[in-house]
Amino acid sequence: MKITYRTNIEIYNTLIDIENKSKNEADTLSYVENFLKYDKNINIKELAGSINKVHKLPEEAIIKIIDIKPTSREELIAILNSYSINLDDKSLDGITDLMQVI
Repeated sequence: MKITYRTNIEIYNTLIDIENKSKNEADTLSYVENFLKYDKNINIKELAGSINKVHKLPEEAIIKIIDIKPTSREELIAILNSYSINLDDKSLDGITDLMQVI
C-alpha cells in the first residue's frame, strides 16, 4: 500500500465539501480546523514546489513544514531533525523566509 501524505488544508478542503458527514468526518474536520495556518484557498502544490526549489526534501518533510509553518530557523531545524535532515544556512533562511511571506 502506498502512503499518501496530505496537509491539513487539503484534508479541510476535502471534508468541507461533504454534505452528510459521518461522525468521524465531522470530528476530523473540527480537529483540522484548529490547526489551519493558511487561507483556505492557498495553492498547496505551488507552496510545496516553492519549498522544493529552495532545497529538495522528502514529501513528508515538506508536508510537515507546510502544516507547522515554522517562523524561525530553530522551528524549521526541529522539524527537519525529526527526518534526520541537515540544511545549510542559505536553505534554512530561504524556507523560513518563504513561510513568513505566505
